[in-house]
Amino acid sequence: MTVQIIDEQGSPVDHGLLGRLAGGVLAGEGYGRNCLVDVTLVPEGQMAEMNFRHRGYRGPTDVLAFPLQVMEPGDGVAGGGESGPPLHLGDIVIAPDYVTRQAARVGTRLSEEMGLMVVHGVLHLLGYRHDSDSEAEVMEQRERRHLAREGLKRR
Repeated sequence: MTVQIIDEQGSPVDHGLLGRLAGGVLAGEGYGRNCLVDVTLVPEGQMAEMNFRHRGYRGPTDVLAFPLQVMEPGDGVAGGGESGPPLHLGDIVIAPDYVTRQAARVGTRLSEEMGLMVVHGVLHLLGYRHDSDSEAEVMEQRERRHLAREGLKRR
């Protein structure tokens, strides 16, 4: 599987950790080796524009996910086949400056908060939602499990 980290602002975050977490979620959720996910790190102004354009909310947010496939939790796919083109699952956009302040506000390390954003975003690409309490509980359990593989905790 391929995880592309696109840093549009020179963020002081561990790109390797973000890639390992995203790849770990894909593998842990049963997705094949021939899948592609993009993770883009953007300035807050750009995130605010995207948040308004796509969700109708003013101001920046921490993470947005843009699925390119219709997935349901637990689907798992082989991808585009070993020799074919990869199955592009979608894009995750994160605002690191926003996440840095959020980490300080909730009293967690930046690596844990950024890790949570990546895991949360990938799970959204795979069809997980948190619209109801039961959906949120399932998603949070998955987040804890995937973060724990890298020695991180979910707040």
